[in-house]
Amino acid sequence: TADKPIIAVAQDEAFCFYYEESLELLRKLGAELAFFSPLAGDTLPAGTCGVYLGGGYPELHAAALAENKALARQLRKRHAAGMPLFAECGGFMYLQESLTDIEGHTWPMAGVIPGEVHYTGKLSRFGYIELTASEQGMGLDAGDTLRAHEFHYFDSSHNGQACHAVKYTGKQWDCCVLEDRLFAGFPHFYLPNCQKLARGFVEAAAAYKRET
Repeated sequence: TADKPIIAVAQDEAFCFYYEESLELLRKLGAELAFFSPLAGDTLPAGTCGVYLGGGYPELHAAALAENKALARQLRKRHAAGMPLFAECGGFMYLQESLTDIEGHTWPMAGVIPGEVHYTGKLSRFGYIELTASEQGMGLDAGDTLRAHEFHYFDSSHNGQACHAVKYTGKQWDCCVLEDRLFAGFPHFYLPNCQKLARGFVEAAAAYKRET
């Protein structure tokens, strides 16, 4: 359907963690989904108006991801031109400047967000959390709350501070990078519980389609 914004969804062994209900919600909100594989050397599908980079294992495939320079260039250029990006955990790691794997090799990543990702040797900030947005962007207002969870052995020099996370144990920290058309961070989201974020993402993709 010609009027629907196309959201490109990265799907392969590096980006494999998605809730089917989250994808279904994006469709219900008016997006058409197009799947592509950064690992296979794919660039963005024709007509892409937004990109969803889910969780997965970029650290196990860093060499192949680093080789796909065309996609990295495309993401930087299109995002600078206003194309929305939504990235969770592995997708967030990929958007940063570099990733140092378990063996200690450092690989260039997409470079949309400043920051280096490194292995910590242990589960970092693991568990269910409630996020409160302290900034505005991607359909969210400051004060909006989102439920999420974190599960990762890697950490970043640039985790962002657009949201304040609180764990049921009382532990708290800041996380996530939020711009008008970017939401990226370590937390994973079940989008049916975060309708405002999902709607904001699809609306940003639709706006980008109108502008281009």
